[in-house]
Amino acid sequence: MSAELARRTATTIASITAVNTKRDIPAAFQSLYSSLKDLERDAGIYINTSQLQLALRGIESDHAVTRIAVLGLNGQIGARRLTRVLLADPLASKPPEWERHLGETDERDEKALLLRYGEQYSLDGRHPLINTVNIPSSLLHTHKIEILVHTVATIAEPSNETATSFVVPSLDIANSASGRRGVVTYPVHKALVYDEGLNTLGTLAVIGMRTGKEAASMFKGVVDWSWSSSQQHSNKEQQVYPINLALAESAVDVFRRSLDKAMDYEHMWFDAGMPEVSTWFLEGTETPSDVLKPTIRHLVSTVLNSTETAIQRQEASQLQRIKTGTVSDKSKKILDQGISIWAENAHTELRDKLNIAFNSKSWRRLKWWKLFWRVDDVTYITTDILDRTWLVDAEKEMIWIWGRIFQSGLLGPPRLRPLPPPEPKEEDEYGEQRSERLPPTPTLQDVVPSQINDITEFSEPPPRQHPWLQEIPRARRRMTRDTIPPLQSLAQISLLEAISTNVVASSLSVLIYLSLSTPSPYEAGAVAAFGLAYSLRRLQKQWETTTSEWQFELRENGRRVLRVVEEVARGSIRDGGRPKIDEAEIEERKKAVEAARRAREVLEEMKR
Repeated sequence: MSAELARRTATTIASITAVNTKRDIPAAFQSLYSSLKDLERDAGIYINTSQLQLALRGIESDHAVTRIAVLGLNGQIGARRLTRVLLADPLASKPPEWERHLGETDERDEKALLLRYGEQYSLDGRHPLINTVNIPSSLLHTHKIEILVHTVATIAEPSNETATSFVVPSLDIANSASGRRGVVTYPVHKALVYDEGLNTLGTLAVIGMRTGKEAASMFKGVVDWSWSSSQQHSNKEQQVYPINLALAESAVDVFRRSLDKAMDYEHMWFDAGMPEVSTWFLEGTETPSDVLKPTIRHLVSTVLNSTETAIQRQEASQLQRIKTGTVSDKSKKILDQGISIWAENAHTELRDKLNIAFNSKSWRRLKWWKLFWRVDDVTYITTDILDRTWLVDAEKEMIWIWGRIFQSGLLGPPRLRPLPPPEPKEEDEYGEQRSERLPPTPTLQDVVPSQINDITEFSEPPPRQHPWLQEIPRARRRMTRDTIPPLQSLAQISLLEAISTNVVASSLSVLIYLSLSTPSPYEAGAVAAFGLAYSLRRLQKQWETTTSEWQFELRENGRRVLRVVEEVARGSIRDGGRPKIDEAEIEERKKAVEAARRAREVLEEMKR
């Protein structure tokens, strides 16, 4: 029994809430249906899905049903009374059972009422959100209308969202397990908002003015002035209709008591202000089969308007984010001037400090004739020159300037390179992983210390997001690694060649003096003197040439590094400070705009 009840309940729910059942689309509406389907696909995040599904449901049939909501502010009692008056047949001799049901008031029943045409009166209350009432009303049958009677919360502040809540009312559903309440939307084609007194008279009018003509035509306000004895008159263009609901109910009751009271009924009906409400209630519900109903046309137009508004709002939000995250041109100009001053000072520092360094007492210790006892100091002295005089102040000033640039928002935070993946664990002879608690196996380097010169080995720091900040120290380390060891090696080789040449020449001189009787000591000494002069001259020429080239290389590398840093820093200032633009989002928005444009063109071309 429970399984059968669950199946029947599920069938009822599907019949009430499903709005996109697959049907044969009439030929006159196929182009509009296809364009709305494309809109649903390309602009899904911008559209009100429930309203679009209701519009698609109306297009799927030649005889679409118009769903109208009668909403009562803070209660259904007034909304039920108004619905009863609108659907009542004055020619009936006595009130039918469904009218008595509408007149019943139970504040504990929070369910909405869905009134549909049926051959006989029946009530289906199995749905957790809606009580479906089938009533034999000729008005519902002739105009193909179904009416949702529900309540809406008090209007706190007039807005477009408030107008949307009228045509897309929410049905609350309680979760017995968690105690929370969920919301299910139930869109309608048009809505009547009922209230008593003057509290919402101005608010409803303001909402109508703010939402635009198309959206405002989908809902009207009804203010019950039953406490006033004055006649209630209104016109079609009004957003709020004043009525006397008690007088309208009395008019129906008077006509039912006697047909002779027809004139009294007519006067009372007009004095109650009901003709305008009744006319608007049925407006646009009857059209030829090949013409789109005005109610559906207004609904589709509202969906397109809300979609275009959502797209424009999203685009404006993106532009605002870009504008907020963009650094002003004035700030960029100040930072660019700082880069110019830094570059000028850096070039001056490179020239002056290197001139001072190469004329210092420390550098004079490396004169060619002092290499005989200073050859081992070449590495120390040249490294000291690089570390103490080569763009030291420029590096520090660039760090300060980088801080200013970062503070202005032109750069993102520097990020270190990702760590390498962990090495796989070693396995023992049985194929099992060794425990991490065991110490690692000792290697040869752990037992025998490495004899490699520490100067020749450098570990480059991980690159950062802004490599130009590290360009100067990286260039300094590169020159220390690539130029100083060859300079030290050349000094040692040149000194060894000079000593070797001098020894060979001296040996040759002694040999000539001892092996020949004719040469005098002066002639033999000339050979030794020539060898000494040649070796020293060669040592001087090689060393001075090499040191001059090294000085030139230091200057040129300094100028090159400064140019690179300056260009990259200026480029960061010029191109930085602009938020990243999501190209995929822009492309999706273009597709949504195009889909909305095509749907609107098709809607305008359709016969009215």
